[in-house]
Amino acid sequence: MKYKNLRDINTYQCHRNEVYLGGKDEDGKDFTIVFDTIELIFWLDIPYMKEQAIKHIKEIGEVPNKINPKMKLSKKELGIRNT
Repeated sequence: MKYKNLRDINTYQCHRNEVYLGGKDEDGKDFTIVFDTIELIFWLDIPYMKEQAIKHIKEIGEVPNKINPKMKLSKKELGIRNT
């Protein structure tokens, strides 16, 4: 089995029954992965993913802005309410 890291996601496309995500791999090389849209919808638990991301953001207090690394995104900018 081969494991790859998709980092710095910079491309998203959905066409017919395919979802494309593109970015850089762990070596900084361009990398695109293609998913079957229906399978992706079936397997991804988006509410759980959001819950885990919010938990992580609350722990670190901010999210690095991938577009401008010197600028941080606040919870307010991400639409996360303090709880």
